[in-house]
Amino acid sequence: MSHTHRRDGHGRRRGGPDQARGRPPGVWGAALALACAAALTACGPDGGDADAAGAASDAPTSPAATPTGTGTPAEPAPSSPPPTSAAPSASAKPGGIARCETDGLALSLVANGQEMNSKYFDLRLTNTGSEPCDLLGHPGVSLLDAGGKRVGEPATRSQDGTGDGGAVRLRPGQAAHATVKTAGEGVTDGRCWPEAATLLVYPPGSKQTVTTADLAGLKVCGDSFQVGPVGDRAP
Repeated sequence: MSHTHRRDGHGRRRGGPDQARGRPPGVWGAALALACAAALTACGPDGGDADAAGAASDAPTSPAATPTGTGTPAEPAPSSPPPTSAAPSASAKPGGIARCETDGLALSLVANGQEMNSKYFDLRLTNTGSEPCDLLGHPGVSLLDAGGKRVGEPATRSQDGTGDGGAVRLRPGQAAHATVKTAGEGVTDGRCWPEAATLLVYPPGSKQTVTTADLAGLKVCGDSFQVGPVGDRAP
C-alpha cells in the first residue's frame, strides 16, 4: 500500500543547500576539514611562520642592509682624496732656505775708492736674524732728500762687483755685497745731483725697504748711478 507524503504549506520540502541540489552534506564537510588540516600543517600549530611572514612583509625595505654577526662586513666608504699640497711661500728658495726679509737685514754703505773716472761704494746687507737666509739678484737703490722726496732716478743695473747672478746664503751676522758706481765729480764738470740725505734699498725680491742715513760721501754725478748684483764678498 502506497503512502502519500504531505509537503509543507508551500508545497516544497525544506532542507540545506546540499539537499536542495541533491548533494550529500558530508562531501562539503570533508573538503573543509582537509583544507584546514593542510593550512595547519603549513603554518604550524602556533601560526609562527605566518606571523614571521607578516612581520617581514610589514618591515620597511632598504637598498643595502649592513651585515651583522659573522657575515662579511660592509666595505668602508672610500676616503676623501688627500688635500693638495699648499703653494710654497713667496720667500721660499731652492734648498729650503728662506729669502732674507727686511726685518732681518741691516743696510750700510762703505766707500770703496775711485778708479779712472768712476767712484765705487760697497752696499752691504747684513743678516741680523737667527737663521740663515738667501739673497738673489740686484737690489733696488734710490736716494732721498731730507723731506723724503726722491733725488734723481733709481740706480740702473750693471754687472759690476763680485756677484755672479747666483744666490748668496747668509748665516747670521754675514753680509751680502753689491757694488754701487757713479761718475767722478771731476770728470763731469760739476754736473751732479743735489745732495741726498737717505739711501733707500729694496733687497732682492722684496717689496719692503731698508734705509741708512750714512751715505759715505756718495754724490751722484754725470747722471751715472748703477748697482750690481749681490755677491758673497766685498769688491
